[in-house]
Formats: sequence, C-alpha cells, structure tokens
Amino acid sequence: MKKRNIKNIIHKFLSNTATFEEIEFLTKWVNNNKASFQEEIKLHHLVTGLFEEKKAERLKRDLLNNFEQFVTRERRSRRFNVLKYAAVFIGVTTVGTFFYWGVFVDKDLPQKQITITLSDGSTKEILETKTSEVISSSGAYVAEQEGSKIIYKKKSAKTYKNLGPLVYNTMEVPYGKKFKIVLSDGTEVYLNSGSSLKYPVVFYNEGPRNVVLRGEAYFTVKSDSLRPFSVDAGLLGTKVLGTEFNISNYADDEYAKVVLVEGSVAVNQGGNPDNQAIVLKPHQMASYSLSSTNLAVSDVDVSSHIAWKDGILLFKNEDFYRITKKLERHYDIEINIKDIEVGQERYTGRFKTETIDEVLQAFQRIKEFEYSSSNNEIEINPKK
Repeated sequence: MKKRNIKNIIHKFLSNTATFEEIEFLTKWVNNNKASFQEEIKLHHLVTGLFEEKKAERLKRDLLNNFEQFVTRERRSRRFNVLKYAAVFIGVTTVGTFFYWGVFVDKDLPQKQITITLSDGSTKEILETKTSEVISSSGAYVAEQEGSKIIYKKKSAKTYKNLGPLVYNTMEVPYGKKFKIVLSDGTEVYLNSGSSLKYPVVFYNEGPRNVVLRGEAYFTVKSDSLRPFSVDAGLLGTKVLGTEFNISNYADDEYAKVVLVEGSVAVNQGGNPDNQAIVLKPHQMASYSLSSTNLAVSDVDVSSHIAWKDGILLFKNEDFYRITKKLERHYDIEINIKDIEVGQERYTGRFKTETIDEVLQAFQRIKEFEYSSSNNEIEINPKK
C-alpha cells in the first residue's frame, strides 16, 4: 500500500471513519512503523488546529505507550487476534483525543449503547423503547424501531435494480446487550453482545444479498433461490439460500464457528471463493482454528450454541476460560483468572435470570476458588 494511502487511512482512523479492513491493515503497519505513526498523529492534530505543539507531542507519546502496553500484555496467557489489537487501538486513540479536546461528546457511546451508523456517516444511539420510532428513511425504504428490534421495509413493490452502489448501515451492539434486525428481504438477524453487522438498507431484486458480521449472530434467512445470501465473517464465509444458522467470530476467540440449525449452508475459509467450500448438514458445525488454520466439521448439539438468543447462558462441559469470555459479554464485565488449574476446570450449567455473583457461586460449589470484584472487574484466584 502506498504511503499516501497510509496517511489517508490514519486520517480516517482518527476521525472514526476507517473500515474494518483499514483498521486491520493500520494495526499491522504500526507495529513496524511506530515513529512514522507518531509524526502522523502529531501532524493531524496540528493541522486541524485542535491544540498546540506541546500537547500534540504528549498525545503521540501516550498513544504509542498505551498501544505497546496492550500488545505486550498477556491476558489469561492467550494469543490475541490482530482485530482485538485494532479494537483497543481505537479506544486508546479516542480517549486520548477527547482528553486533549477537552470535550466528552459521546465518549461512552461505543461501549455502553447500541448504535447505528447511517450511510452519511452519522451515528445514532438506539434506546430500547416500547413505542415505535422511525430511525431512518428515504424514497426507497423506512427503518422503524420496535423495542429491541429494527425493521427495514421497502416503501413500494418497485423493482430495485441497476441503481448504483447499495446503501449500507452498520449496527453495533456493546457487551451486556442484544438486538434484532429484520432486513428488507425479511431475513432476521439477532446480534449477540459485542457484535456488529454491516448490511444494505434495501436489497436489489437481482443479485446476491451480502452482509458483514463481526462477533456473533443468529440468522433466519428468507428463502430466495435466485439471490443467494452470504455472510462475510472475516475468517469464514457462509453462503445460503434459506436456512437458520449461528455464526460466531469474536476477535479474541480461538475459533470462528458456523453452526447449522436448519437447511444447508456452504462455508469456506476466509470467505475466499477460490477455497473449496464445505457444505454443512443440520446439527453440524464448521470451525476454523486460528492457531492451526484448519477448517473442520463436527456433529454438535446446537442448543448450547444458540441458547444465547433466548437470553440463556448454557454451558456443556466447557472449560472456565471459555465460559468467562461469554460471561464478560453477557454481563459487560472483565474477568481475570489468575490460576491455570481453575481456568481449565470444565463445567456444565444453565442460567437465565441469575446475577454474575450467583453464577460464580454456583461454579464454586463444583471447583473451589475465590473471587473479588471492583470497578466492574472480577479477579479469580485459587482457594487458599
């Protein structure tokens, strides 16, 4: 990538308009170009006139220090995916920028509230209300919110084709929340905590139906033999005609997974059409290992993979490390396990209305451990 493009990506990153792919590329580039990145940050803020040179110098040092601390930190002794670096990278930059601007507009928005980014780049906060509300509309569609669901509807039976590039919205759901989207073709997408979905506001009547997922979602795809539905999940690509399935591709998980409930799906590695696709049958799972880069298929009990959409935490012989990741997303907390033996203990359990303390106390009855909590963080240690 040419240098002038790198400068453009940095500018878009600092103004919160960079794409997933640009953030991923920038994160890798910074590892080998820290000095250049420092100077670009300084130049960006000096040119925009946000603050004087002394503060610009301080900001660039803080950004790099925070980035280095995150990359070298070994949380639970697990390897981190580059997208996780990028996610924290954004947070570090945004916090630093707000500090030096002296303003705090929407500082907590990405972490605490469901948001929707419209095609014009504007972002709206989505509050779960009992009344219906129009979120956005145009001559072709209307998006109406009903509680924890947004429905996209075409305004007429007009045939939408050859109208130029599709118009996309992006929904982001933070930890501790879930949300449902009904796309213009009738496909239902239920987003789990810590997930985002990029999707067209209106699908054309001809051509494929494509969306981009980061995190986890349950899809009920509206059948249409002439328009295949595909999901770009980063490490996995999934193509269907009409079916129900679950995709999980959190950046800090060891595996990306597609679990088929009904119908048939074709899964390929990285969404690359040149890679041979694997066709799943109901109650099968395709899993891609980040460490071995292998794509494997196995028969599974789908209930443990889709219970989350009904607000249920269901664990079946899972190790505590994996369980705590799900607990973090569900309760919007951070859990640190300080003992390998405790982390490797396997549990089976079902929870729905329990608090995080009640869940941990239930696990304590199986394997003794101690835990303490402070500022939305929980530390787990072996029993003394």
